[in-house]
Order: sequence, then structure tokens, then C-alpha cells
Amino acid sequence: MNRKIGIIGGGQLGKMILDETNKMGITVSILDPSNESPCINLSKNFIQGDFKDYHTVLNFGLKHDIISYEIEHINVDALDELVRKGVEVQPAPEILRVIQDKNKQKSFFKKNSFPTSDFYYFKSKNVLLDYHKKNNINFPCVWKKTKFGYDGFGVKILKNENDLFDLPDSEMIIEDFVVFKKELAVIVAMNKNRDIKTYDTVEMEFDPDSNQVEFVISPANISEKINTIAKKTASDLAKKLNLVGLLAVEMFLTSDEKILINEIAPRPHNSGHFSIDACPTSQFKQYINTIINCELGETFHENCAVMINLVGEESHNGLVKYDNIDSIKDRKDIFIHIYGKKMTRPNRKMGHVTVICDNFDEAYKKAKKIKNIIKVKSY
Repeated sequence: MNRKIGIIGGGQLGKMILDETNKMGITVSILDPSNESPCINLSKNFIQGDFKDYHTVLNFGLKHDIISYEIEHINVDALDELVRKGVEVQPAPEILRVIQDKNKQKSFFKKNSFPTSDFYYFKSKNVLLDYHKKNNINFPCVWKKTKFGYDGFGVKILKNENDLFDLPDSEMIIEDFVVFKKELAVIVAMNKNRDIKTYDTVEMEFDPDSNQVEFVISPANISEKINTIAKKTASDLAKKLNLVGLLAVEMFLTSDEKILINEIAPRPHNSGHFSIDACPTSQFKQYINTIINCELGETFHENCAVMINLVGEESHNGLVKYDNIDSIKDRKDIFIHIYGKKMTRPNRKMGHVTVICDNFDEAYKKAKKIKNIIKVKSY
């Protein structure tokens, strides 16, 4: 509890981590490039700096006993050097190297026999176009930038040959298009003792235009058999990675009742936000438990929880305002989380709302209504 902990990244995930560490009496430093970070007034030691810069990350890390992160797009070479100098980095840098690159990530799944869609790697757009001339890519398929994608950016469904010409020039993978019934996710936690806990499988509903999650439903409307398979798949993956920390595993449930891994993230995740209000141990408290090697908390919940993402409306850029937020603020079954970002822009994550009810139909109906009523706009 007295070890110096530094977290790289100070967005909404950092804010929610600090919400837990401040309750626990644990002092945590934050490194983030923005002087408007949601963490700036919550951390006693907020450092403004570029987490992609080698020396900034190295100098920040050397002042701490444990370094972790709430964002993937950081300088891994600096993390490697911190480990060489005796600083504990969790999850380990080699895990982050795999996850930062979607080609390495998918190759890891294939090499270790984890179920995932087939894919091809291309070094550039020209290489992709040459390949298509000789082999004919099957449409539809999914294009993904290998690096720096987030919240739907860097992912596109290619419907026909014309879509190839609109792609940016970058390293990429082309995945087989998966016909699925549901998109699922499991949050799994593992500490240094290799104790492991999973949250129940959740179901995610995405906006078809932005490719962002709109609703997260827990527990997912799936059979207990599928729930067990999904949780075991996530646990096996965490063990294979030698994880210390939190891992979010996004999956497809196919039309023939098979689980395929889509992507993974080595940190707290949007699909686990419901746990703050629904579970005895939130994903953020569990994250801290893992990196300081404490006993892992309980993850069950009895009621149905539906989380709604609050994102910036189209054509709204500037100082944020939350239309109609007062209409739900005093409801005992509705929990509002505003991330403290001053500026909004289209599709920027600005907060979330969690509805907890005894049954799914009631919770989902309320969630849909909230999504239609609450609008994130600019002045």
C-alpha cells in the first residue's frame, strides 16, 4: 500500500481508477499530455507530458515502484527500460507489444489456437491492391489499421472493390467478415499469485455509423453454456499471456453458436463500466487489486444492468452541455457518470449512465429512453 504507483494515461479510465484509489487511501501519480485531463484535480501528483515520448515515460516511471497504464498507445521501449532498471510494469511490456499491433495480436491468437477469424497482413495499400489483382479478396471483409485504432477509428467494413481505393496508406490487416448473432465481452483479472476472476459475459450493441458501443448489457442474453465458454476463453487467454492486471476480451457469437475472439485490451474497458454500480468489486478496484497483488474481489451481480454511453452529438464542437440530464439525476435505479471533459466533439465519450433493474426488459426500455433523451451538445 505504501509503494509508489504511476498510471500512464489520464482520460476517463484514469479518473475512474482514481475514484477507487482515493477511497482506498492509495496515492497514484498520473502522466497525461492534456492540461484538461479528467484526472488533473483528482491526483496529488499529475504530470503533464507526452506518453508517446521515450524520455518522458522513462523519467516518470523511474520515480515509482509500479507503473501501469490505461491506454495502449504509449512508448513501450521506455517500459522495457523501466523493467531493466527494476521498476515493476504491469501488465508487462511484452503483452502491450502484442496488443498494440493488430497483426501481432491476431497472430498470437492463431499461434496459440485461440478461436478467431482468418486474416491477411499487408504492409501498405499498394501491396493490398497488388494482392487483390492476383488473388481477388472476398467481399465483404473487414479492414483494420494495425496500430493506433480506437473507438471505431481505424476499422471499416469493405463491401466491394471500390472501397479498397478509399483506404489510407498504412500497415493493415484484412479479416474475414464474421456473420454473428451477438458481440460479447468478458473482463478477466489476474494477480501475481495467478489468482483469477472473471465478470459475467456482457452483450454489446454498437452504433452502425460510428462503430462505437451504445449499450452494454450484463448479464448477456445467452445460454449458460456460452457464458461458461466465453469466460473460460478469456481466462485461458489471460493465463497464456501471463497477465498481471485486467484484460478485456471482445468476442463474436456466431450464427452456429461458436465463440470467436475479436480484439483484446490490457486495461479497464468500456464493457466493464456497469460494474461500478452493479458489482461488489468494480473493474477499477479489481485493476488495482491485481497490480498491487491483493486478493481479488467478488464480481457477481444479481440484477440486470444496462450501460449507455454518452457521446458527443454530430456537428457539436466546443464547451460541453448535457441536455436533459436533470430529468434522470434523482432516480434511485439510474447512475450517472460524467467524465469531466470540458470540450465535446462528435462521438467523443463524455460519460455513461447505468440502469439497474430486476429484469432485462425493464432495464433495456429505460436505457433506450435515456439514450433518446440525454444529448451531449456544445454551447
